[in-house]
Amino acid sequence: MHLKTTFLFFAFSLFSISILAQDDTPPDPKKMFDWKPLKEAQKLASENDKKVLIYGNARWCTYCKKMEKEVFPSKEVQERTEKHFYPVWLDIESQDSLSFRGKTMTHRQLAMGFRITGTPTFIFLDSEGEVIAGQPGFIPEELYLTILDFVGSDAYLDQDFGEFSGAAEEQ
Repeated sequence: MHLKTTFLFFAFSLFSISILAQDDTPPDPKKMFDWKPLKEAQKLASENDKKVLIYGNARWCTYCKKMEKEVFPSKEVQERTEKHFYPVWLDIESQDSLSFRGKTMTHRQLAMGFRITGTPTFIFLDSEGEVIAGQPGFIPEELYLTILDFVGSDAYLDQDFGEFSGAAEEQ
């Protein structure tokens, strides 16, 4: 009986160790993209005919973590973001300074200026720093890809999103 108890204890210990050894830590979202400070992103966008994508987020935000775990790791999302945008990480509660249109302010002040009241929120800027559009909330990968293409390809200039997304689905 003692041998059986020892064996069960040993088997349970190995099982526990193997579970603990598994790394279910999600990838670091700050390493998934080449995040730029806003001032640098605007300068590069202007020089390279790209746009700026601001990702408004907060550390406590459940849906931000969902975006970072389910959508941002996608190679397609990363490739399309890199093709059309310079991404900017904006912690809406941060008191860190940044520069926008020659003015110095905190992340929090900029978020308030963009009227970001919930997270995540995505703000798309043209190469001159003008707001193209904003989209709050968790966005599933396929829809997010369509939004990246819609804004990134300048389709928003001559058609609405419904027309564009309908055409994208037909292809």
